[in-house]
Amino acid sequence: MTMKILGIYTDGDLRRTLDTGADIRTTIIRDVMRENCKTTSADVLAAEALHLLEENKITSLLVADDDDTLIGALNIHDLFREGLM
Repeated sequence: MTMKILGIYTDGDLRRTLDTGADIRTTIIRDVMRENCKTTSADVLAAEALHLLEENKITSLLVADDDDTLIGALNIHDLFREGLM
């Protein structure tokens, strides 16, 4: 089963949603997710991924193939855990 990337919803997005007073029990994710999210490919170096995270002031990147199909996710904590930071 392939999954095309439509957007992302992070813990920061959740905090911002809660700040608006929205009821998260009834809010539809499509209405609050960010489309056009930052992605990377599986063949980038960890240093390049870290640069993308820092440059965009984000903590997560979706990993996609050439067809924008989701193949994984990278979180800054993954880089910490591997001793790359």
